Amino acid sequence: MTHINHHPAPDLLRDFAAGTLAPSTALLIAAHREYCSHCQQQIANHEALLAQTALEADGGDDQPALDGMLETLLAHLPEHTVREPEALPTAIQPLTLHHRTFELPQVLARQLHQPTRWSALPGRLHQARLAVENSHLNFIHMDKNSGVPTHTHKGREYTLVLHGGFSDANGDYRLGDFVCLDQRHQHQPQTDSHEDCLVISALEGPLHFTSGLARLFNPLSQLFFR
Repeated sequence: MTHINHHPAPDLLRDFAAGTLAPSTALLIAAHREYCSHCQQQIANHEALLAQTALEADGGDDQPALDGMLETLLAHLPEHTVREPEALPTAIQPLTLHHRTFELPQVLARQLHQPTRWSALPGRLHQARLAVENSHLNFIHMDKNSGVPTHTHKGREYTLVLHGGFSDANGDYRLGDFVCLDQRHQHQPQTDSHEDCLVISALEGPLHFTSGLARLFNPLSQLFFR
């Protein structure tokens, strides 16, 4: 566990427990949960409440009939036990960049089935896409004393810090912090001169760069979501 200052909103934790989030968003919250004991407890509380509600809904006059059906089914099961074949272990590739290896939450590491392909971006940035059910999920690495140009969002942007940290006008974000921004927010993530940063982001829509030459990247950002 690590000290977390920024958490998913309560409605996101509730929807995560209910299984109603998009796969990309759910994956980031599951990864954040590995860092954060507070959100582990909040999700557990939601799951317990959902389970209790389901039990109460399934109770009543139909319960004796369901119990009888279960007893009949068990009585007719064959006496020998059929063993399920053991699943072959899935090879997990490490997340590497320039001969560096980054430790990931287990739920993310299990998604790395092949070596990660990085693309260099201006400003000492690197990006690699993570394919999860056609979702727009990306690893972004910012070198020391670098950052992403000022931008806003055409849809919600969920970001989880996986290594180091960054800052913007709204605050500082460290390992395990979860950030959700939308079209109401404009920011410029920056690292300091002492530490690089690795994040993973799930996007519901393209970024919209608002400063200087960075605006030239807006058509490429639009094409990414077609």
